[in-house]
Amino acid sequence: MVVAFVLIMSKTGQEKEVLANIRRLNEVKEASIVFGDYDIIAKVDVSNVENLNDLLLSKIRKIPGVSMTTTLIGI
Repeated sequence: MVVAFVLIMSKTGQEKEVLANIRRLNEVKEASIVFGDYDIIAKVDVSNVENLNDLLLSKIRKIPGVSMTTTLIGI
């Protein structure tokens, strides 16, 4: 099991819409709007790093309004 925290920048004014779409993903266990350099933080659980890569590239980064992500992998 891989636990990761995805820091997400969204386009201005689209934070709530992006958050709602992030929360719909099965791999996302928690997600919140935050203050600071990023707009949203999401905790995700996946079975391996390859699935994390697929989640990021095929799902999260394709959500309308997502402009950038940074991923922190727990050890």
